Amino acid sequence: MHELAGTVFHRWYVTLFGLTFVWQAVKHMGWRRTLLYAVAAVGVGALAENGSVHLGFPYTRYAFEHSLRGHEIFLGDVPLMVPLSYTFMAYFAYLSGRFLAAGPRHTRAARPWMELLLALMLAVWALWVLDPVSRLGDKFYLGRLFRYAGPGFWFGLPLGSQLGFALTAAVLIAILHALNRRDPDVAVDRVRRHPYFVSLFTYHAQVFHMAVVAFVVGADAVGGSALLMWIPAAAITAVYWGTLNRLGAASARQDDGQSLQAVHEDRREPVRLSS
Repeated sequence: MHELAGTVFHRWYVTLFGLTFVWQAVKHMGWRRTLLYAVAAVGVGALAENGSVHLGFPYTRYAFEHSLRGHEIFLGDVPLMVPLSYTFMAYFAYLSGRFLAAGPRHTRAARPWMELLLALMLAVWALWVLDPVSRLGDKFYLGRLFRYAGPGFWFGLPLGSQLGFALTAAVLIAILHALNRRDPDVAVDRVRRHPYFVSLFTYHAQVFHMAVVAFVVGADAVGGSALLMWIPAAAITAVYWGTLNRLGAASARQDDGQSLQAVHEDRREPVRLSS
């Protein structure tokens, strides 16, 4: 019971994002597909994390703090909260990628590869911010979590860790795509009513939460890098979405004009009386 409480309450941020994931995923996929995906994601996460701890694959070799045992639930040699986080990290990246590729007026992009490419990019981007800050957990509420065996180019993280997570994220996104490839394209009138709006907002909350923490603990280079990655992407998205909104509005006016013209033509058509 003590370990369960430590996992749920001490890792409150995982619990909070996890509950948001359940809320959105059930609305989107239903209980059956949500449960199927969650089991697969936790399984993939547990294998990847334990594989790295014992074999150095796919993230290169590292180890979690032994002092966490007895305070949190473990799967093998990995705290349960780590593979649990795989569920929402990949899901929010997946729906955010779909949202950004489709634009504010639709729920599906013109081609599936557009959604998948952006989803993978977003998943890896989030980790490039999250992992360096997590290494400094002893300086804030995360506590000391893990340590890598060797130096790395990205704020102490080896390149292999980033490439390994890209591989894992691709697997999880492929699973999500297989479960949701038949989702229809639905027209949306407002961004805030978009079914993926909460997922996109939560994805950004994850990244900016860690970026703010980076500045708080003095890791200004990490926090600054997060902003330098985000600002150009946000500017490009704003222009892209603005163009889509303008085209959508013009198309709607054209459709309304054609409908009105058809009504007028029907009214001008002479009535034929039978003799």
